[in-house]
Amino acid sequence: MTEDARQAPILAAFSPRSPGREPVEFGIAASRITGAPLTILAIRQGGPLVRRLAGDIDDDGAAIKHLRVELQRRHVAAEVVVREARTVGGGLTAALKELAPQMIALGSTHRGAAGSALLGTNVERVIHSAACPVAVVPQGYRRPEEGVRVIGAAFVPTPEGREALRSAAALARSGSVKLRALAVLDPKLATEQGHGMLAEQHRDVDPDQAAEARHGMAEQLGLKQALAEMAHGVDAEVDILYNDPADGLIAASRHVDLLVMGSRAHGPRRATILGSVSRKVAEQAACPVLILPRGASETTAALISHAEALGPS
Repeated sequence: MTEDARQAPILAAFSPRSPGREPVEFGIAASRITGAPLTILAIRQGGPLVRRLAGDIDDDGAAIKHLRVELQRRHVAAEVVVREARTVGGGLTAALKELAPQMIALGSTHRGAAGSALLGTNVERVIHSAACPVAVVPQGYRRPEEGVRVIGAAFVPTPEGREALRSAAALARSGSVKLRALAVLDPKLATEQGHGMLAEQHRDVDPDQAAEARHGMAEQLGLKQALAEMAHGVDAEVDILYNDPADGLIAASRHVDLLVMGSRAHGPRRATILGSVSRKVAEQAACPVLILPRGASETTAALISHAEALGPS
């Protein structure tokens, strides 16, 4: 048995009825940085009876065939599996139980004249039933030509925040990429020198003073100690932002290729339950957001251990 056969896959959701390939593109990037095999899941909605009643038209089958040809042309090693279900959400939930992936990548949707982002009913259902890390990939996402180069970690001095930092550091180490530890604080705590990376980039503060303020606040939060414990051997930097927590992380998502954050848990199934911050960030972030279910430490640890065993890419 090969290593890939023993290792649980990264699962990327594919919609045959949508032109978007965002979860697939992120799945390719995540597979390369972690070394995990990639499985692309296509849900054929309605079942064989519906297709018989519809005659010879089978747009889903044509789209799946085209995907396989495209992957072969790009030399992407991925298994494409097809499952039939009455609803997409039901098919995705059943596939999670059947395939037991290390991570699942889902696409978000955008609705409304103002382009407001929504997770969508199917995505919400999967997130709430998942016991593995869930990546929410924004509409329009394109895999960076150079791959994932900067991984952000949403840090708060809680078990969830430390787990997000630990996981992000392990992924950064395995991919030999940069780690950016992000802490978002109440604006009332800000000083003239404490506006974080975004203010510094816009030349609103002196860079030396901003760096000094960041390191001082990082020490108070326990972030410096956490980095020392978890991010050894990683090119890491600290960014302290003063903003609404969700808005700060959304702004920071424009400067990283992947944002890792924790979530809450509820019930014996240890499902991922989005709080107001994680929900807003998942809906509006500019980059993919990897949400770590609290209580799914075994699945997360498996993903991380495989990534670390792979070593720098």
